[in-house]
Amino acid sequence: MPDAPRNCPVCNSRAYILFAEDNITACNLNSYAYSSRKTPEFMCHKLVKCMSCELIYALSPPDESFLKDAYGGADYDSSEAAACAADSYSRALAPHVGKLWNKSLAVDVGAGNGALLPHLLRQGFAEVVGVEPSLAAVEAAEKDVYPRLRQEMFSRESLAGRKADLLCSFMTLEHVPNPGRLFEIAYDALAPGGLLAVVVHDYAGMLNRMLGKRSPIIDLEHLQLFNRKSIRTLYERAGLHDVVVKPMVNTYPLHYWLQLMPLPNRIKNGMLHGKGLAKVLAKRVSFNVGNLFVVGSKR
Repeated sequence: MPDAPRNCPVCNSRAYILFAEDNITACNLNSYAYSSRKTPEFMCHKLVKCMSCELIYALSPPDESFLKDAYGGADYDSSEAAACAADSYSRALAPHVGKLWNKSLAVDVGAGNGALLPHLLRQGFAEVVGVEPSLAAVEAAEKDVYPRLRQEMFSRESLAGRKADLLCSFMTLEHVPNPGRLFEIAYDALAPGGLLAVVVHDYAGMLNRMLGKRSPIIDLEHLQLFNRKSIRTLYERAGLHDVVVKPMVNTYPLHYWLQLMPLPNRIKNGMLHGKGLAKVLAKRVSFNVGNLFVVGSKR
């Protein structure tokens, strides 16, 4: 059952305007509804737009116990896409990680199958940890990555008091019921001088504005959607400094981009399984589809 209507989870304002009505139909959901990089259903909770920080958020999201069970039991079949995403995230992180004085511990929150963790080791971190609620995603990890993953929701207890020099949370903030609280926990978990890096959807990006309610970011998993102002507000309210917000370029196979397009399933399936198209659809292509890479430091 959903909780009572909430204030803005970034700035706590009560002033909002309607953005989208609830259109979730239970019969259209399956075991991948709460999995990463799924085929979009183009359904959402009732969404409103904060009049102060401009965050779009679900007014009455599901409670935390429901989300824990939903993500914990979701199926997973996106290892190829996860590897592509990890390549993109690693490239975005590299210039910032290169400036760190210490590289004792890096933590990836919402790590999926842990595809980013080997990249972080290659960037010089002595130890890496991934925190992921989905059991299926953790079980899909490579053998050398699996021991570094923890199947749980990220909390104050996740690091047992240890401090991280880098804490990542890529494409995760949209899914948590309270991003402000997550940032409080993340801030406490950072060592002095440590970095907090995220990637979020930018609902104000050109492509998302063009697609409107048919953008794949309008999804029942997404309890909030950010733009430049709202994500910067979240960082600054958490006490993080030297905040950098910049566009994120993602690289995926063409078949993954096709999967996200707001086309009828019969057309998408016909193209995805069409004869002679396999090699073309396997080609990796880079696009700026309206994501933001954000990083800030703890002084």
